[in-house]
Amino acid sequence: MVPMNTTTHPAPNRPSSRAVADILRGAHTAIRYRGWARTEPATGRGPVCAMTAIGMGVVGWLYDPRSILGPEDERLYEAAITHLGAHLGLEPADPDAFTAWHDDPGRTVDDVLNAFQDTARTLEGYRPDRVFTPTARDMTGVHRGVALICYGEDGSYLAIGHIPAELMVAASTACNLDLAGEPLAGGTRKPDELEREVQHTWAVHWHDARGEHWWDLDPERRTPGAVPATILPGD
Repeated sequence: MVPMNTTTHPAPNRPSSRAVADILRGAHTAIRYRGWARTEPATGRGPVCAMTAIGMGVVGWLYDPRSILGPEDERLYEAAITHLGAHLGLEPADPDAFTAWHDDPGRTVDDVLNAFQDTARTLEGYRPDRVFTPTARDMTGVHRGVALICYGEDGSYLAIGHIPAELMVAASTACNLDLAGEPLAGGTRKPDELEREVQHTWAVHWHDARGEHWWDLDPERRTPGAVPATILPGD
């Protein structure tokens, strides 16, 4: 594992649960897109360890993390590690405990992703009785008969049900034209290229205490209430 370099400073305020959850969601996305590794290559490209992924969650997962985190960044970074440690039953005040958990020879990428997701859920107020099956009104829009959610900075699409790749691309293209006025990827990629990226998985939809709609990918279908979902990743 490659730990982030940090500066030392006093932390006057505890970061909000929502802020820490957002960081862990960003870390989860970083590993899903780039892959997971205990030891990272010197180039800084390719798979990342959990500590780097958390740093990416702090500064924005589309960008490589800063080599030195500023005072506010560090405060958020340390809070994320503390919450992860508490969720895993480790010594939360000892960041090395999380490093040891991460570097265990038996550790898997699913262990890491589940730790990020489950800790974020807890911080966001997830409860089993808040899980629901979404309808068209819970989605971004319905195109070609497919209910879609557009999400993320990269403009990914999620549909309820296991949708054929050709239909998923057609529906997502129609939705993107409606939202952004242009086809997917600006029309630079052919439909068959996009179809090869379509993924079938499972998702859990739930409401928090304020009634806001949340959803989590759950490829292992380990959460009661998970429903089939189709994803077309964005650029």
